[in-house]
Amino acid sequence: MVKENPFKFCENKSKTIKQNVICEQHKLHQAMTENALSFVIFYVFTVFFIAFLFQLTKKNSNKRKKK
Repeated sequence: MVKENPFKFCENKSKTIKQNVICEQHKLHQAMTENALSFVIFYVFTVFFIAFLFQLTKKNSNKRKKK
């Protein structure tokens, strides 16, 4: 189901930076609602990446405490 774009200025070729950002956000939102699998994969990857960074910080602090 293709929904009509609520922002008529997105059809113009010359847009301001703010209008361009709004149009790109709307495209991204449509892509996420139409295909949720890519968003879920991105979310899982982000959670694992943050957990990995947290684990790295814990390893470094444990080595410092032992000295």
